[in-house]
Amino acid sequence: MAQDQIEEIKRKIDIVEIIGEHIALKKSGSNHKGLCPFHSEKTPSFMVSQELQIFKCFGCSLGGDVYKFLMEYEKIEFPQALKILADRAGVKLIPLKGFTSYEEKEEIYKANSLASEFYHFLLISHKLGEVGRLYLKKRGVSDDSIKTFKLGFAPDSPDTLFRFMTKKRGYKPQILEKAGLAISRGGDHFDRFRARIIFPLNDHYGNTLGFSGRVIKDGGDIAKYINSPDTLVYKKGQNLYGLNATKSEVKQKGYTVVVEGEFDLISSYQSGVKNLVAIKGSAFTPEQAELVSRFTKEVRLALDSDFAGDAAARRGIEVLKKQGMDIKVVVTNYKDPDEAARANAQGWAVSVEAALGIYDFLIDSTFKKYNPKTTEGKEKISREISPILGSIEDEIVKSACVKIVAQRLGVPETAVLSQAVKHTKSDSPRESVDTAKTPKDRRQILEERLFALELKVSPEELKNGVSNIFQTPKVRRLLEELKLSKGKVELQTFSKNLPPELSDTFTEIFLKSEDLSEGDTQKEIETLIREIEELNTRNKIKEITSKITQKEKEGDEAGVKLLSEKLDEALKILSKLET
Repeated sequence: MAQDQIEEIKRKIDIVEIIGEHIALKKSGSNHKGLCPFHSEKTPSFMVSQELQIFKCFGCSLGGDVYKFLMEYEKIEFPQALKILADRAGVKLIPLKGFTSYEEKEEIYKANSLASEFYHFLLISHKLGEVGRLYLKKRGVSDDSIKTFKLGFAPDSPDTLFRFMTKKRGYKPQILEKAGLAISRGGDHFDRFRARIIFPLNDHYGNTLGFSGRVIKDGGDIAKYINSPDTLVYKKGQNLYGLNATKSEVKQKGYTVVVEGEFDLISSYQSGVKNLVAIKGSAFTPEQAELVSRFTKEVRLALDSDFAGDAAARRGIEVLKKQGMDIKVVVTNYKDPDEAARANAQGWAVSVEAALGIYDFLIDSTFKKYNPKTTEGKEKISREISPILGSIEDEIVKSACVKIVAQRLGVPETAVLSQAVKHTKSDSPRESVDTAKTPKDRRQILEERLFALELKVSPEELKNGVSNIFQTPKVRRLLEELKLSKGKVELQTFSKNLPPELSDTFTEIFLKSEDLSEGDTQKEIETLIREIEELNTRNKIKEITSKITQKEKEGDEAGVKLLSEKLDEALKILSKLET
C-alpha cells in the first residue's frame, strides 16, 4: 500500500460529508459543529474543518482525520477503514501487506460472501432448494423478501458446501473452519449448516459476518436455530440483523422497531413497517445498543408477548437507558410481530405508531398479572414494580409513576415512594470526561486567536512578515514552523506536517477561532493587536513601578527620575490605546 494511495483517498473524500452521515452537524463559521459521538455531552464541542479535513472534540480531546474518525466510530482497524473509504472514493486498492489479521479477515469475508451466494442459488434456482422454497411460502415469505435479505438453503447432506468451496473454488479447509462454515471431525470436514433455511448475518455495510440457520422441520432434539460460532469477523451480540437493508428507513422515520428474530423482521418488512432491526434474542447487549444509537435515539420494542416478565429483557432495557435511548413498547394481541404483521398488516402498523412509554407499559403489564384488590396481589405488584420505580432517574417521571401506582393500588403515595426508595440504585456516577485543563491566561487566548485569524486572512504575509507581538511559546513555535515551510502555504499540508506536540495546539486554535469568526475579520485583528499591546504596556508599567520602588529604597534619585519619565510615557501610550 503506497502512501500516495492513502492520500489520494483523503483528497477524494470530504470529511464533513462522511461524519455528517453519522452525526448531526451544523455550519458554524467556516466549520461544522455537533455533539461528540465519543462522549456524553449536551453542548456541542465537536468541530469539523472542511479546509483542513480534520475533526476535533474540545470536550474529550479526540481528534484526527477521516480515517481516525471511522476507526474510532466503527471500532475497526485502519485497513478496514481504508477499504470502506476506498470503495466510497472509487479507488482500487493495492493489497495491504503486514496486516496478518486483516488479511485473514478478508479471506473470511470472501468465503462468507461466496457461501451466501451458494446458499441463495440453491434456494431460488436448484431442485435441492425446493423443500426450502415450500417452507418459506408456507411462512408467507415473498420472493422479493428472499432476494432483499438474500435468504438461502443448506441441503440435508454432510458436505455440499464444503465440496463446492474446496473442489470448485479452491478454498483451503482451514479458512472454512475459521469462518465457521465447516466442522472438522476425525480428519473429515462437514458443513455446519444442514437442512436449514439460511439467513446471512451482515454488518451495516453489507459484509457477510456469519449465518443463522433455521430447521424446516420442528421437533426432535435438533436446535431450532443455530448460528455461526465467534470468528475473527463475527461476535455474537455485536450486530443487528437486517440493519444493512433497513438503515435508510430507520433514519427516515427517526426511530427503529426492535424485534427478536429474522421472521419477525421479514414479516414486518413485508407489511410496510420497514424501519426495524432484529436482536436475535430478548435482550440488547451494550454493543447492539451503541450500534443502534448511531442511527436513531428512539427504539420501540416489539418483542414476544411474554417479554415483560423476562429478566433478560429487563436487563436489555437498562442497557438501552444507559445509552441514552428513548424507549417505547409496541403492544398487540398476538404472540409476536411475525404473527401480528401476517394476520393484520394495517393493525400492526397502528400498534407500532401507538407504542407505549416504557414505564406505562411495565406498570400496566404488572397490574395485568396480579389482582390489585387482594393483599397478596398488592404484595406481588409491589415486589415487582418497586425496583422499576427505584430505577427511574428523572424525579418528575418517578413522581408521576408513583402517583399512578398508588391510585391503582388504593394506597398513599408515600407508601409507594417508600418502597421505591429501598430499591433506588446507588451505583457510582457514570464516568464523565474530565475537561479540566490548566486555564489559559489572557495573553495566550488573544495570541492564539490573532495567529489563527491572520493565518486565515493572509498566511503568506504572516509567514514572511516580522512580528514580535507573539510571546506565548507554542504560538511562537507555530510561527517558526510556518516560516520554515516551503512554497505557498497550504494549511492542510502545514497542519499535517507539524510536529506531534504542536499539531493539537494548531488544530485547537484554528478551529476555535474559525468557529467564533464572524463579521469584519480585519477589524477584529486590529482590535486583538491593540489588546495585546495594552497587555504589554500594562506589564511594562508594573515593571517600571516595581523598579521605581526599588530605586526609592536605595535613595537613587536620578534613577527614580529617569524611570518616572519612562512611566509617564508608558501611561500616555496606555491612555491612547484605551481610547
